[in-house]
Amino acid sequence: MEENTNEQQPRLRTARELRKAKEAEEERKRREEEYFHHASDVTQETQTEPIEEEIEETPHVAAEIDQAETIHTDDVSDPPSMEAESLHVEEGNAQVDWETLQKELEKWKRHAEENEEQLLRSRADYENFRRRARKDQEDAVKYGATSLVESLLPVLDNLERALAVDEPEGENDVFRQGIDMVYRQLLQSLTEKGLSVIETEGKEFNPHEHTAVMQEEAEGIEAGMIIEELQKGYRFKERILRPAMVKVSS
Repeated sequence: MEENTNEQQPRLRTARELRKAKEAEEERKRREEEYFHHASDVTQETQTEPIEEEIEETPHVAAEIDQAETIHTDDVSDPPSMEAESLHVEEGNAQVDWETLQKELEKWKRHAEENEEQLLRSRADYENFRRRARKDQEDAVKYGATSLVESLLPVLDNLERALAVDEPEGENDVFRQGIDMVYRQLLQSLTEKGLSVIETEGKEFNPHEHTAVMQEEAEGIEAGMIIEELQKGYRFKERILRPAMVKVSS
């Protein structure tokens, strides 16, 4: 059994055999490289020969090449001109856009000025309205009793007429004193509220305060002067409540 086992084990190679095997492997690789190199040369020759033949068989190729080069030169020289035209168009468009923007700017400036003027007018109108409203409110409070005072003026006139009647002394003195007391008390109350008598004696005629009922020549008196008062006039605070009826010199 031991002898059979020894016979089946592989034989070890000597150094000489290993060197020959290595040389054989290198020779095989060299041949493969020569083969592939030769094959590539053949392929290049087969690719170049038809091109040379085709060039020899077409004598007008030179003219076509020149034409192609001319076209190529033209194509190369065209872009600058096209670029210049494009720049010119862009400059023109920019000029148009700038003019349009200027017009739009002027238009909106006019709108802004108009709006500002309208705002100022509206503000002024509002201020005037507010002043008028405030004045009307103040006048309503100030002259709220005007109608009442005006309705009492005929009462004052009648009391004055009653006191102006000439009667003998001793007759109706008590009654007369009562009328005078009522007249004075009523006039005082109305005066405290703002009623005042319009002066006429020795005054020049004023159409805003006086009503000329008669004209008469008077010696030593200038024309337009009040000669006589026919009915008293009254002023309530700053308003003429009733103008005085007077006789004026002519």
